[in-house]
Amino acid sequence: MVKNYKALLANQELRMNPESVELQKAIRDELQRTPDNTIVQYIKKSMFGVDELYTRRTIEAGNKVKNQLNSKISDISFDFQGSVMTNTHIRGYSDIDLLTITEKFYTFDRSGISNAVNQPNAYFKYTQDQINTLTNALRGGGYTNGLIDLRSLRIDCENTLLNVYNNVNISRPKSIEIELTSPKRKVDVVIACWYQDTNYYLNEDKINKAIQVFCKGETAIYDKKLNADYPFKRIKLLNDKDLQVNGRLKRMIRLLKTLKYDSDQEIKLSSFDINAIIYDIDTWKYNSKSYLELIPVIYDQLRILSNNFSIRYNLKSLDGKEYIFRKEDQTTEDTEKTNSLRTMLEEIEYLLIEMQKSLRLIA
Repeated sequence: MVKNYKALLANQELRMNPESVELQKAIRDELQRTPDNTIVQYIKKSMFGVDELYTRRTIEAGNKVKNQLNSKISDISFDFQGSVMTNTHIRGYSDIDLLTITEKFYTFDRSGISNAVNQPNAYFKYTQDQINTLTNALRGGGYTNGLIDLRSLRIDCENTLLNVYNNVNISRPKSIEIELTSPKRKVDVVIACWYQDTNYYLNEDKINKAIQVFCKGETAIYDKKLNADYPFKRIKLLNDKDLQVNGRLKRMIRLLKTLKYDSDQEIKLSSFDINAIIYDIDTWKYNSKSYLELIPVIYDQLRILSNNFSIRYNLKSLDGKEYIFRKEDQTTEDTEKTNSLRTMLEEIEYLLIEMQKSLRLIA
């Protein structure tokens, strides 16, 4: 493995600030304090967030698409999810996920709510008002047109966007991809319905509200709703923990994403996976570390996961809802993803070695 860090750094500068906007003062000051060392600069810039103005324009693109849909389609609501909302996105022209959620119906965790209400200690665990709330929730349901409504919403969104934008990709089952020219961004429109579980009914806040994403089949018979997903909870968990460690959590996430992007090998780890891998690190291991001292921390985490089947096999997502290194059935290991983890370990190990060499040369 041989890396041309000068070339990678040049590409990174374009990706970090593709629209040549003036960098924030904090970033400019930090770069001025960085030694004239290509690898050190590469590491630091990999850990910086995308410029704030660029991020605002990305959200602006999402709002433009939202306004188009909202003017033509009724009974929907919108929200954003993904890396942009946690400022862990790293690429220039990064996309943003626009959740387009039907308000015609919702689904709920009937069995989970029923178990909560009927457990022997329910009256010790919950107040009477909470039990009433959960009991009332169980009286809902019985709606059978959910998939029909979701397909109809998906088709309405496709037709609306095709009439407005030149570059619209409707072939993807989980989203509609639009390429805007002003600002130059990609927006993924994700069709979904609300999903409400016991925690939502007990707290009734957005953080505990889940969604089920619509997956469009070749014909209606192959349509399906994916398992409940908790994007708002994951966003809050990541943002809250990052605040506790003064930005170090997101720095490590951005670095791993950059290494994945710059690798000559295919690394099939999603942002969802990388977030979970880094979030799992105990904060005492890095809450006072400098930029460069975070590299060994990341290396140790990837090494432990690569070498220890039990730890890897039981690593869960931020919201604790699914296992990262298991297949969709959640009962067998996803060996392809494990191999990608080991490739990522090779990348961070190489970076660590080269960083140590370069620092010895300038010491």
